[in-house]
Amino acid sequence: MRFITNICCALVLLFSSLGWSQITFVSEVSRNSIGINERVEVRFTMNQDGDDFNPPNFDNFKVVGGPMQSVSQSWINGKTSFNKSYSYYLVPEKKGTLQIGAATIEYKGVVYKSNTVSIKVGDAVQQQQRPNYGYGGYTSRQTQRQPQIDPSKIGEGIFLEREISNTNPYVNEPISIVYKLYVSHNAGVRNIASAGIPEYKNFWSHLIDEKEMRVQVGQYKGKEYRYIVLQKVVLLPLKEGKLTLDPFELNLQVESTTGRYDIFGSPEIVVSEKKYSTGTKTINVKPLPLENQPIDFTGAVGKFDFKVTPSKTTVKANETIELNVSVNGNGNLDLFSLPKPVAPAALEIYDPQLIEKINKNIKTGMDGSKTDKYTIVPQYKGKYVIKPMSFSYFDVASKTYKTITSEEIVIDVTEGPELPTNLPEKEDLTNSDNFNEIVKEVNFDSEKKTDFFDTNLFYILLLAPICAIPFIVIVDKQRQKAAGDVVGNRLRNNNRLAKKYLGEAKRNLGNKDKFYEALERCLHNFLKAKLQIETSDMSNDVIIETLKNKNISDETISAFMALKETCEMARYSQMSVETMNNDYAQAADVISSLEKQFKTLK
Repeated sequence: MRFITNICCALVLLFSSLGWSQITFVSEVSRNSIGINERVEVRFTMNQDGDDFNPPNFDNFKVVGGPMQSVSQSWINGKTSFNKSYSYYLVPEKKGTLQIGAATIEYKGVVYKSNTVSIKVGDAVQQQQRPNYGYGGYTSRQTQRQPQIDPSKIGEGIFLEREISNTNPYVNEPISIVYKLYVSHNAGVRNIASAGIPEYKNFWSHLIDEKEMRVQVGQYKGKEYRYIVLQKVVLLPLKEGKLTLDPFELNLQVESTTGRYDIFGSPEIVVSEKKYSTGTKTINVKPLPLENQPIDFTGAVGKFDFKVTPSKTTVKANETIELNVSVNGNGNLDLFSLPKPVAPAALEIYDPQLIEKINKNIKTGMDGSKTDKYTIVPQYKGKYVIKPMSFSYFDVASKTYKTITSEEIVIDVTEGPELPTNLPEKEDLTNSDNFNEIVKEVNFDSEKKTDFFDTNLFYILLLAPICAIPFIVIVDKQRQKAAGDVVGNRLRNNNRLAKKYLGEAKRNLGNKDKFYEALERCLHNFLKAKLQIETSDMSNDVIIETLKNKNISDETISAFMALKETCEMARYSQMSVETMNNDYAQAADVISSLEKQFKTLK
């Protein structure tokens, strides 16, 4: 039997134990100071499923209730917690400072002992209509006060809510979602289990990790509630139209009253399991306007600043220059590419290093900066111009496109070899007035032709078909043999298709859908050619097991499976050209590595 005030504290006790990682067994009392005519609850709690519980003797106390055993287990955001407790209700038999001894419990062959607790017992006090038998220490820390509870409404007021920052965003505009569980002061929750987590199809998503889950007090529909934050997520819609958010679902063990009362006048409480759901939600995603869309627009949506900064502009030949092309601000920083510098061939520009400092949070969705850091090495003496660079983005606030253009950068190379002109040499044109010598004698050939019959060529052409018959028979047998080799033909065909699709992927760099579709077909046909397995058998487990049986290295297997997963996920994500280039290079390396290892096995 539980008392109503303990119901109010059950949720707090549940989440306060989420951080436990070591085995603990503790004794706690509802109050440390009581009157001689009052009761006190003592609870022995362990964060593991122990056995053979032995209570203390309870000297100088009379047991008026218990033992009552309670077990709770929860799972939220991949974090689990377990609590097992035994509760007793005691009445003191004398005044003074009394001690409750230690209890023992066994877990995996080890006996654990709880702490002792002291209670100060004073003179009799006037009984309140509804005395507080709950864990006042926990309640005061969380709520600072305990509201009056209506026994007729015990178990009422539990809501699972999804709070969305914007239900009508543009494509690629970050939105934030917070899932909260509200529990009124009339209700208690003993166990929480996940029943369904949204997959966020057609959205780029990032879960924000909650380091500490704590009970808070806030307003919900104009009334005070306790609540916990279950999950925070930042979403970016990847296409326009009506996109559906799946429901977030929980199974809760909820405390409610039976309508009966115990001998002390407290309501009788029962626990029942209920399922709560946020339901589905439709997000109406607006397309980015095509009118006045800049040519260099790469999908940036938000509010940004753009800068192009060289480390120096006066150098000698073969000295390095660092050129930082950076964007900072609020928006979809993960889903667009930066412009590339254009400079004369005399300035050798190396591939950039990407530096990202991006913070995903509920207030802005995504903010920070991303920078392409280029290394430039001038080869010749002279002055060279890096053309102005422009960055365009869609400003959600003004609903217009904005373009920021950097200034022209002049690189002055003061020392070094001269730039070769590479101009073609002029040709000397000569005129001649001399005539060729007059031909005095002419030899004429007869127009009479020799007969083809009875010539060497005649006999060669006559005998050639006869001599070719054995070769034709041999070639025909080889053709029939090759046609009968169904497995070999299939392997050769798959190998040919793998090369075809790899080339097709290279031709479609920049077109996400066609590129990853071709790359996935390339990997698919390559495996079919090398492992001699059918499409119906190509599950991830079968692929990994077969490659291991072929003694392929674990590093190569991991790289292949990661690339295969990237191809599968690409249809739901937005990929930059740089990412596609990296994936193409990785595919070529992985296929080359597998090819070498297969040849070694032969």
